[in-house]
Amino acid sequence: MVNPAEKARDVVHAVEHPVETAKALEREAEEGRSPRTPLIALTGVTLFVSVVFVIVVTIALVLYFVYGGK
Repeated sequence: MVNPAEKARDVVHAVEHPVETAKALEREAEEGRSPRTPLIALTGVTLFVSVVFVIVVTIALVLYFVYGGK
């Protein structure tokens, strides 16, 4: 069982160093041996698709209102 204090320390460290955490997760996903690998990969794809979706919707709304959407 994981010690709650140790887990809290890990979370605080991850928040303080997001670039290092991202690199560590990338290495973990590349190795593919961790049970968290599918979740890491799915989260990355979801974030990428979400950003693309927001950009497309923003462009569509701007064009809609610029060209007299009623």
